[in-house]
Parts: sequence; C-alpha cells; structure tokens
Amino acid sequence: MALLKRSFTAALLDEDDEPSYPLKMPGSLARTTAPVAKMMRLWNYKQGSGLGARGQGIIAPIKPIRHCSTAGIGHSETTYKNCLHGAPAPSPPPQDEWHESAAVSRALGLERECYEKTLALLRDVKLQGDDSVETAEALAAIVESEEVLLRGKKRAPGAWRAALPTPAVQHIVERVLTPRIAVKAREWEPLWSPGCDHWLLPWIPLIGHLPESLYGTVESKISGGCYDVISPWKDYFGPTHWEIFSRRHILPKLTRWLQQLKITPPKQRDTKFCEVMSWTPLVRTEDVVSILEQEFFGKWEGALRHWLQSARPSSGEATAWCAGWKNLFTPELLDDERVLAWLESGVAMVDRETEDLNRLVCHS
Repeated sequence: MALLKRSFTAALLDEDDEPSYPLKMPGSLARTTAPVAKMMRLWNYKQGSGLGARGQGIIAPIKPIRHCSTAGIGHSETTYKNCLHGAPAPSPPPQDEWHESAAVSRALGLERECYEKTLALLRDVKLQGDDSVETAEALAAIVESEEVLLRGKKRAPGAWRAALPTPAVQHIVERVLTPRIAVKAREWEPLWSPGCDHWLLPWIPLIGHLPESLYGTVESKISGGCYDVISPWKDYFGPTHWEIFSRRHILPKLTRWLQQLKITPPKQRDTKFCEVMSWTPLVRTEDVVSILEQEFFGKWEGALRHWLQSARPSSGEATAWCAGWKNLFTPELLDDERVLAWLESGVAMVDRETEDLNRLVCHS
C-alpha cells in the first residue's frame, strides 16, 4: 500500500513541480484526482498558487457555515433589537498593581492633609484660650507624628494614626473635631453640594468614619437622595450603621422598582432593572438575591413562557433575549449559584419550547 501511494504521488509530479511542497497543504495537486492533476499541469499550474492569469484565486476550501436544523438557504445570524444590549452594570475597579499603587498614594496624601489640618486646628484652639492639659498633649502628639509622615511612601496607610496616643486621638475627635463637623453637617445641603470633601473627608484618616452622634443628621439629609448623593457614604458610615441605612432606605427602593418593573419580550422598554443593578454595589449581594427571588425571577420566567408559547419566536431570538438579561447582572450576582440557576432555567425553557416546536413542524 505504501508503495502504491509513492507511485501515485510520483505520477502527479513532473520535472517542473516542487516535490518539497507539502502534499496536504491547500493548492497541492495531491489533494485532487489524477486526471484533474494532469490537466492542471498541462495548463502550467504551479502548486500552492491560485487560479487565474495572475494566480489570484483562492487555494483554501470555503469553510461551511453551520445553521440550525430548520434554517433554509440564505439564512444568516440576526442581531435582535431587544433593547437589552446596554453596558453591563458597574463592577468594582480592577485591582492591578497600578490601581493599588494609586489608591495607596491617595491614602497617604489624605493622611498628610489630615495632619496639616489637625495641627492648624489645634494651634488655633490654643490661641483661642484653650489651656487644657489634654489639648497641649494632643498638640504635642501631632507635632511628633510628623516623623512618621517623613518616611514618605515607605510607610503603610494607617501608620500615622496608629502612632498617635489613644488619649490624644480621643480628645481631638470628641472635643475638637466632632463639634465642628456637627455644625458643617447641619449646614450641608446635598442638592447643592453632593459630596462632603470639604467638611468630612479630610478628617477620615483620624476619625475613621462619621461620628456616631451625627448619623441621624446625615441620614435625614441623604435618605431620599440619588445614587451620587448616597454612594460616597458607604465609605463614611461604619459597617453596622451602613447596613442599617441600606435596609431602611436602599433595599425598599430596589424592591419597589422590581415590583413596578414590566417585562415585555421581545423588546424591553422598562429600564428599572438597570436602575436596580446600578445600586447593587451599595448593598450586600445576598440581600439583592433575596429581593430578586421574591420580586423578579418569577415574573421574568412567566413573561418568557408566555412569549414562547404565544409568539413562537425563533430559538436564536429567544436565546439572545435571555443572554441580554444575563448581561445586565453584576459580576457579583452572576457568581451566586441561585442567580445562575434561575438564568439557566430560562435558557432550558427556550430549548424545550424549541424542541416541541420542531417536533410539531416535522409531524405536520
């Protein structure tokens, strides 16, 4: 058999051919029959080149395109206008070395600003007649803490506050800073100045978070605010108080939006779900999943089932609709097994309805 193969190959090649040309590559005469190869040689065909006066023809076979079983000639994949092709919900910023370095630089810069403001404030308090021992010791501790700041980027964020004596920190926060921050908090108007960069942020390296006595004041001002007003406070509230705030004001808002949401395949006009997803970074993932199971997934499955049974959309359109909804979920939600199970059950429903329809068509 090997001898016959070598004899057949030799018969295809003449003295002008290149025996070194890979016989299984496109354009090789060994890929065709002996009569065709003989005719190609008579017309001066060179292996590896295309047809035509300048060899401009293709040499690789045209690759077949796989279509679904019920597709006819001329069928092509369609981009379905289901209004679900928006950008995915926001996700946390990438945690690469550059972003981590930038975050550390910002934290160190904020510590330097806090040191300078605290030093100036304590000196001003002394000039106003505060001769207490606590204020004098706090001022001395702040002055000495500059040695920590002089280490530059060699120090870790938080090292400056850790170097301060606990009594000094307690005196500064409770007796000096909190009364002044309270005045600013009462004067603050979120509608005119959504951020708190000028009256709270510079003191965060020292106080850690909003003083507990001011939670009520701030909560009353931001509870009905938009995302831009509320979102910064996740970092300024303590974890316990933020969870209380989210349960009082954010989760009920998300629940109400999902209750009002209208799911209308094939085109989704109602954008409340995107609003819900934009707020999810502010609350715990498990709380959002619970709300979705109570208010969304049942409604979503019902709308999909009714659409499949009444309008009989194509498999491609229904699958694209499910994929469009999946793209709207945040990465954190897609990591939850319950969310994935609901989304996969929708795709399985599409597959079942498509199979039933195909059997009906074949039977007819």
